[in-house]
Amino acid sequence: MRATLTMTTQTALIFILGILVIYLAFLLLSRKRREKRQAAVINLMSVSEFTGFLRTNSVDGTILVVAGKVSQALKTAFGCDKIVFLRKQRGFLELNYYHGINRFDRAEFRVRFTSELADRLRESFSPQPLSSLKPLLMEPVFRKLTDSGVNLFFPIFWRDNLYGVYFINSTIEMTTPGFAMLVANLAHSLSAAYHVKWHESRYEKLQQRLVASDGRKLTPDDRTEAAAILRLIRHRSAEALVPRLIETVQNRLNVPRVVLFYEPKSKTEELHMARCGVTDHLDPLSRSSFRSLLHQLTAEQVKPFEEIAGLQEPLSNWLAGLKRSGLRYLTPFPLSDDRAGLLALGEMSEASAVSHLGKLRPAARALVDNAESFEEMEALSFTDSLTGLANQRYFRKRLEEEIDRARRHNRSLALVVFDLDELKAINDLYGHLTGDAIIRGMGPILKSSIRAIDIIARYGGDEFCVIMPEADITTCRRFMERLQRKMVEAKFPLSETHPEINCTISQGGAVFPLHGADQDSLFQAADLALLRAKGQGRNQFLIHDPSPSKDAGTS
Repeated sequence: MRATLTMTTQTALIFILGILVIYLAFLLLSRKRREKRQAAVINLMSVSEFTGFLRTNSVDGTILVVAGKVSQALKTAFGCDKIVFLRKQRGFLELNYYHGINRFDRAEFRVRFTSELADRLRESFSPQPLSSLKPLLMEPVFRKLTDSGVNLFFPIFWRDNLYGVYFINSTIEMTTPGFAMLVANLAHSLSAAYHVKWHESRYEKLQQRLVASDGRKLTPDDRTEAAAILRLIRHRSAEALVPRLIETVQNRLNVPRVVLFYEPKSKTEELHMARCGVTDHLDPLSRSSFRSLLHQLTAEQVKPFEEIAGLQEPLSNWLAGLKRSGLRYLTPFPLSDDRAGLLALGEMSEASAVSHLGKLRPAARALVDNAESFEEMEALSFTDSLTGLANQRYFRKRLEEEIDRARRHNRSLALVVFDLDELKAINDLYGHLTGDAIIRGMGPILKSSIRAIDIIARYGGDEFCVIMPEADITTCRRFMERLQRKMVEAKFPLSETHPEINCTISQGGAVFPLHGADQDSLFQAADLALLRAKGQGRNQFLIHDPSPSKDAGTS
């Protein structure tokens, strides 16, 4: 009898173990499927591929494909079977896209866009719990969203422009940091597409600016003028655009020689020059002389040199030099409200020039303004908003470029990775705003610690990276020692109750090609040195050493 019971117990245990094995195998397969789906999406939204994709989208003037790519990623990679996208339009968030939602009235999802809601939505690209929006949404709208099965949201915004909000349902796999990082990447990509589309819509108004103020229709000649300008729309760099503008001026005015003297964006730089048809050496023009000449001309005037009276040296000699180069007229040609320009022209018909320039000036200003806005947007995509330093995306791009350069010229390159010690304890004790204030305050300290050729970036959270071209182990160690000392001495002002706080950092360094032959291996070497530095008690800096129990740095 006892033997029979023992056999029964063993059989039951074997059966239970068999079920557990099957269950564990199921979990393993599910995890593999999730990882495979997530890897596919990460590859889908890789930086290089998306850069080309975004450029194509800019030309096509549509964001539908980008938005479709994001929605498809949410559905296929993470199984979101409930998706609601509210698009910002005229002071409201209104239903623009949905998936898996039935039996509804679009008006039920209409949300008044307030400044409080805008501030909350612009805090992060990462997915956030829907419950945190409850105080900012009308009760019927919040109830409709929860009844629809969504419980996370993430915004689509760029700088101060919010374009919409995604609401999705979550599963267990969506609570991982990897999911949050991937969604933030998707949101950032779609935000860039919306912002490019916003800039593209501004270009469509350029042709309207070429219409005369009396509202008459465009004549064939006006349309030719517009076409000449609109061909320059795709130039995204203001400095690259200016020479193309001068070529257009030369062609439209049918003039053999054109030179534009104009103010650069930086007020400390000398005047810039763009020319067509003039190969002779031209003396530079000082800013004071430039302003004196502008005072001699009205906004639309095309004036022969002989009619510009009362000029003293060196301006009179400067104009004589222009005349020897075949130039005969001067006229204002501003690039923007704060960037004046002075156009020197060769032999031509004055009446025809006045007519053409009247159309070219406003179009040129609009083009330069848009190009500068696009440059600012592109710069912001590489900038960390909290510290003003470069972000992870820019760091990855530059690290790859600097390693390629070091490899070509057979030179070394150092990489330093560091983070704040005990930031979590600081956040728990003083609050997350205090932690953010400390991270923000590190920006000026770090900028003052690096060489002119170094690149510093906020990698994420409280982690920072420094790329040091042409730096060996000795140079790297000296920098880490100097930065360690500066951080120990730094005081971070907080509040009246806690006026100042001291912080320390832990650092890890690695040198190319000694510790890594490519971007990933070099970063991994520096990161391992950082981990060892923290393991040795924090407030340490170490240079990577491949041996398992030794590092080449000191504290």
